[in-house]
Amino acid sequence: MKTWVKVVLGLVILAIAAFVAWTLILWFAPNPNDIIPSSSIEYHTKKEVSDLYWQNKELSNRVKDSMVSNEKVLQALIDEQDGDTGIYLKQDEVYFSQEEWQDVVTVFEIYHPAMLMLERKGRPLIFYMPFGSLKQDDVVKRTFLYWFPNEEEREYHEEPGVFPDGVFTQVDEGWYIVETKETR
Repeated sequence: MKTWVKVVLGLVILAIAAFVAWTLILWFAPNPNDIIPSSSIEYHTKKEVSDLYWQNKELSNRVKDSMVSNEKVLQALIDEQDGDTGIYLKQDEVYFSQEEWQDVVTVFEIYHPAMLMLERKGRPLIFYMPFGSLKQDDVVKRTFLYWFPNEEEREYHEEPGVFPDGVFTQVDEGWYIVETKETR
């Protein structure tokens, strides 16, 4: 084989290897814009969520209150047009005062949720934290910490088809742990 063919072939192989390596780096590298790295998101049992809530009750309520009453977050909720919006990126700091943002970051550092969510979907505002999932054989378990503004909202979310197979356990006034199991 001629030298120039070997050089071109070598460059093509090198380019393909570089492309594959770059793709893998982008795929597995943490997003520097996340409040916490996605690898830090944790699954929690019902007991763990309950313990975390009771140890951090005041903080959890401050964050919930700052999201539910925050005009900028509510506007983001309207702009999303999905009926919900999530806080999980560092640039979400623009929605909060410095003190509120520090509380949000502290919740992420303590609970390790996937995000902090605000949901409306044509109904009163709901605040919740989804946690990581646990895969065991063909079953995927998930836990959430929900705050409902009233009993009607909790009852609505327990209806079949709204939150399928969710098991609701009250933790405190308005606060519930929701557990789901999905068979795959």
